Amino acid sequence: MSKLRYLTTKVAVVIGVSILTNSSSILASANDSLDFQNNIELINFSYIAFEQSTEELVLRSNTGIMDLTTKNITLVGDVEGEFSFNEKNISLKAQSLNGNLKGSSVFSEEKTQLKIDNIEIVSSSVVIDQTSKENIKIEFKNANLYKIDSSSRINKGKANKIELFPSKDLILLEGKAEFYEDNMKIISEEIHYDLKKNTVIKSINATIINS
Repeated sequence: MSKLRYLTTKVAVVIGVSILTNSSSILASANDSLDFQNNIELINFSYIAFEQSTEELVLRSNTGIMDLTTKNITLVGDVEGEFSFNEKNISLKAQSLNGNLKGSSVFSEEKTQLKIDNIEIVSSSVVIDQTSKENIKIEFKNANLYKIDSSSRINKGKANKIELFPSKDLILLEGKAEFYEDNMKIISEEIHYDLKKNTVIKSINATIINS
């Protein structure tokens, strides 16, 4: 397949419905020669998506490829993302990120760092899925959780899988879950943590160790 190389310092894709859905246009500088083929190669890429002033997604990467037929997009190299959803600010760093302009999810199968509110999650992979207009789910594999604010009761945690529901202020740790809250360590099959209440609300087959 032939490729069209964009030699601009920035390319912006603006969509008007929701995260990674219904792409409306590609903006390039007047110096670009547009020869629409199957693939577009993107250099120093920026991606902007928004529905309302309170819901916005910005992605940046060193390089990327977009398939004009399938609308699949792959970003590679120092990928950084910032997005807001229901008045929550989320930042993301990864070496690669994949998605589809017609779909409602993005994912990375490489090490990912995500920050939201008072916590940071580092994982071997991530999937960000918009399950409805009002809700998103972020799923991490082989994940470690850390606090980034001294006011948070969370010290750290880890699990085979962590699911984050920002609109519900809820974190689920599943599979060999360990969680440190204040001076307490919880070892459990599954742990539910309420970010708004700043406390564990459910644990399954748990062992609690006080230090």
